[in-house]
Amino acid sequence: MDLFLTDDGQVVLNEVNTLPGLTSYSRYPRMMAAAGIPLSDLIDRLVSMTLHGKKQ
Repeated sequence: MDLFLTDDGQVVLNEVNTLPGLTSYSRYPRMMAAAGIPLSDLIDRLVSMTLHGKKQ
């Protein structure tokens, strides 16, 4: 989700991104790396879940 904080402290929703960036400098892969999941493993998991369902 992309949010903005206005000058008066109100949080405004800008957009919901259902397809996060997967480049090495994007936040999603960096968050996964911080959780111990490298980008290559993340992509392998996403492809496997797409092909075989969420059974893993």
